[in-house]
Amino acid sequence: MLQLILLIVLIPFAVAIMLCEIKDCKMAGRIVVVASWLQLALIICFSYPLFNGSMAGFSISEDFGLTRIDAAFVILTSGVAACALTHGHVFFGRELQKTDPPSSSSLRLNYAFSMFFVLAMYCVFTCKNLGYLWIAVESTTLLSAPLVYFSRSKHALEATWKYLIICSVGISFALLGTLFIFASGQHGAVSGGTLQIDDLIAAAPKLDYKLLRFGFIFCFLGYGTKAGIFPLHSWLPDAHSEAPAPSSAILSGSLLNCSLFAIFRISQIVMATPLSQLDSQLILWAGAITVVAASFFLIRQYSLKRLFAYSSIENVGLMVVAIGLNSGPLFFLQALNHSIAKVSLFLLSGNVIQATGKKHIPQQSGLMASAPGWAVLMAMAVFAGTGAPPFGTFLSEWLILMRSIELHHYVIAGLLIGALALSFIVVCMHVGKIFFGAASPNFQYFRPIATSVIPALLISLSLCIGLASQLQFWGGL
Repeated sequence: MLQLILLIVLIPFAVAIMLCEIKDCKMAGRIVVVASWLQLALIICFSYPLFNGSMAGFSISEDFGLTRIDAAFVILTSGVAACALTHGHVFFGRELQKTDPPSSSSLRLNYAFSMFFVLAMYCVFTCKNLGYLWIAVESTTLLSAPLVYFSRSKHALEATWKYLIICSVGISFALLGTLFIFASGQHGAVSGGTLQIDDLIAAAPKLDYKLLRFGFIFCFLGYGTKAGIFPLHSWLPDAHSEAPAPSSAILSGSLLNCSLFAIFRISQIVMATPLSQLDSQLILWAGAITVVAASFFLIRQYSLKRLFAYSSIENVGLMVVAIGLNSGPLFFLQALNHSIAKVSLFLLSGNVIQATGKKHIPQQSGLMASAPGWAVLMAMAVFAGTGAPPFGTFLSEWLILMRSIELHHYVIAGLLIGALALSFIVVCMHVGKIFFGAASPNFQYFRPIATSVIPALLISLSLCIGLASQLQFWGGL
């Protein structure tokens, strides 16, 4: 077991060192792809005992450990990274063919930071100490910022600085909240105080509730800024739209899960107290308002990647609602389905932007006539991303709604239904403008099979999850 852990940790470092010596960008891309899939295979082997029932969890050290839900998020993160970087090998190959291609050093740095970024996200899901959790979340910000600045344009620079400044201010609130939570255990609940999450959950009824609640609110604001909760979301559309498509896929499909997982960890401590109802209401309303706000922001979007970025904010709100319902499985199910659909959407949007040379929706019309394969895949990915049946997202959203109604949160459920219906209509209208129209003479439909493999696999996975889950669900009824 120790050997597997060392391999998982050492692979990114080994790849980064190799990238310093390898000048051939295509070879560097192949190495990153192989390393990503190797990491995924090792993590599945490492986590297998947790899923076959032979082990409930294990500790890597005093401050790091793995339970079933932690392992599920680690596998999801590794899978998202492997898919995005595999598609990225084709994507960046196309970028190198442009008249103004990225430099070899920029591309190799992008690959290196991607590997370190993924490793930092692993740390978020394995932390059992609030102090290390804060460090891990902050490190994901620092290591992902170079991915946003890849194009070196003024818009990329603005997006990167906005990302760094807003998220750093937010994470400072999370640090203050962590100190309040530590102080809440110093009044006899835990001798000397502690930041160990399991100890805080066990001693939750004895914690000083006022200090704990202050800590929770500050942590929720801090990590919520990183997650893109309304109204702290302003960095997210810029960062996701300026990063290259593979990096946008990782940011949306994995990074947002990290920040939400930190909120989930804090909420576990608060939910274990006798007075958790008010905090639960705060989480639920923050999530519902985020979903509603994102659905209205979707109306006036003219950039394809910004459209999908605001769709990610909507899904963040749904995951926050699942956390407020105190349901870890629903949180993971929504995260899983959102990651699968949104990675495919960002990768396909990267194809369209490369083929047209344009970022705005009105300039990308005629996709069905110019690239029918991409058009079919994007239509399916849009349905998956907006929660249409029979894709997996439909079931996770349906279960969140049913759980809200069961717990008598009728207003929350009503807001979610209205916002989800509006977002479905709006996204379909925007993407419909891309589908129809005459074929553009400047459209370059490049490598249709290579650029469609990963999105097609992800959409098929979403469809399989939806069909299998729904058959079991309706059979159970």
